[in-house]
Amino acid sequence: MKSIFNELEKIHNNELNLIGISSDRYTVHYQDSKGIKTAYCFSVPIRNIKTNEIVDFKLNHTSNESTFIASASKITINDKITMLNQYGQCNIIVQGKLFKRTNEVIFFKNDNEYTEIRPTLNGMILIVTYNPLYAPPQIILQFDRSFESVKKSNKFFSVMREKFAPFITASSIGTIDASEKVIRPCAIHSEKINDTEFILSIHTESKSKVLVAIEINMYEPKLFQDTTVESKHSDLNNAFGGISYLGKSNFFGEQILYSRLEFSNISYLQNKKIYKSILHIPNLGNTVSSLTVNKLSDRFCSLGSNWENKISISDTIAHSTFSNGYYHLDLTTFLGDFKKSSKNFAIQCTSANKYVIIPTADNFYTPQILEVKYQ
Repeated sequence: MKSIFNELEKIHNNELNLIGISSDRYTVHYQDSKGIKTAYCFSVPIRNIKTNEIVDFKLNHTSNESTFIASASKITINDKITMLNQYGQCNIIVQGKLFKRTNEVIFFKNDNEYTEIRPTLNGMILIVTYNPLYAPPQIILQFDRSFESVKKSNKFFSVMREKFAPFITASSIGTIDASEKVIRPCAIHSEKINDTEFILSIHTESKSKVLVAIEINMYEPKLFQDTTVESKHSDLNNAFGGISYLGKSNFFGEQILYSRLEFSNISYLQNKKIYKSILHIPNLGNTVSSLTVNKLSDRFCSLGSNWENKISISDTIAHSTFSNGYYHLDLTTFLGDFKKSSKNFAIQCTSANKYVIIPTADNFYTPQILEVKYQ
């Protein structure tokens, strides 16, 4: 993502009139000629926690290092990557040496691979060469102190600063093609060296040289609490993973995304007259199919849900449309006037034996966007 405004132009498809400063860190506001306002609420914060300014994805360089100010962290890149926030510091060591820098990307290189580093809203995405003739790419995480615990699967690796809040998460995005569309999963394997040091290795089943992508982000509270559940790995949970393969695939069986909008993060809308609420979700793969939003019979647990204990699904709320790289889901009737504390729902791919690849609410590079028209 180059900027949040590029993404909003894809959704809105014409010129927008920006108004005011948002009262929360997730949102930008616009107003049309009739006085109707539109809030575009991103699934993770887009404004810096200290300045309230919208995150600028531009890298700043000096002769010795490069820096990036994210939503709630500072990223410094020299011979290693340093991520710093109010809770601590993590040094990230990638393979190779610093090779090239631009305003948008930093390259590391060794004999076998490149590593591209790009900013996300609160961290970075790494695009790494995977060559089956050599050992899988490795990344070393070094922390300035030990943390409470680790939660992990082959989709994500989270070092936890609290029971329900990570300090930092590495999340698998997948194997990508030349146009940077995700074409298949990649897996993250972890090895503990000691209480403050871990090695992550990236694996994929490709028999040829490919590019693989992972995100590494410092945690920020999300607009949506969500997780995937899947039939092939019925006991696994993807609470902090940043991608979903919705529908039926050989990789995961049938996969469903459970989600819950946390109204408290955009509480100012609770006193407004709501005209429209549309959820926009980027399509990260090459396949476009139909999605539905369905009600859940009960509240789900984003850390404890899996295929074995999944909450049953009931009435269909919305069917998707698709344009400009985004799925559009009209949730106006379901979300109502935003008076309740949260709303639980499930997103599914309804086409037989097909799947689509979309971000979850933990994705800081291609976030989901809730559009709310109000007055």
